[in-house]
Amino acid sequence: MKLKGYTHIYYGNGKGKTSILNGMTIRALGYHWNVKYLRFLKNRQSGEMLFFAEIKHPNLEIRNYYSSNTKFFWEMNDEEKAILKTEMRLGFEELKALSQQEGIDLIIVDELLGCIVNELITEEELIALIKNKNPNIEMVFSGHHMTPTLASAVDLISFVSAEKHYFYDNVPARKGIEF
Repeated sequence: MKLKGYTHIYYGNGKGKTSILNGMTIRALGYHWNVKYLRFLKNRQSGEMLFFAEIKHPNLEIRNYYSSNTKFFWEMNDEEKAILKTEMRLGFEELKALSQQEGIDLIIVDELLGCIVNELITEEELIALIKNKNPNIEMVFSGHHMTPTLASAVDLISFVSAEKHYFYDNVPARKGIEF
């Protein structure tokens, strides 16, 4: 008999949210779990995605939903934002379908909370998904922002805070460390 699947959120402005998700992915794969890893609002090359592609683990499927360009949301014009919204809607619809399936143990969704802040999906839609998911699936979301309403719909919340970061001294993201 499978255990109940809980819903986690890792959020904040601190470094390490995606690293937490990657660690959970590796841990689950170690136990031969079936893992779906969905990436929203991230499409730049990263060491962890290169690693996952290289190992080609049979129980890991990674889906990227942002392919139209490499800009951050705040750098986009209205046309680019409209294209991004279409991509995020497709990803969210696929997430809803995955959340109902049998045989999936863990769904990791990186940067989904940013889709709410940027009005690409609604908080109500995400809460409905959480309430209606297959009860055996563990789901994990990350992002920068949290609301009390969303907090009341999940089982675990961890806040990742930066007390000090060299980014604020104009040090760019570094290959092998930040990406």
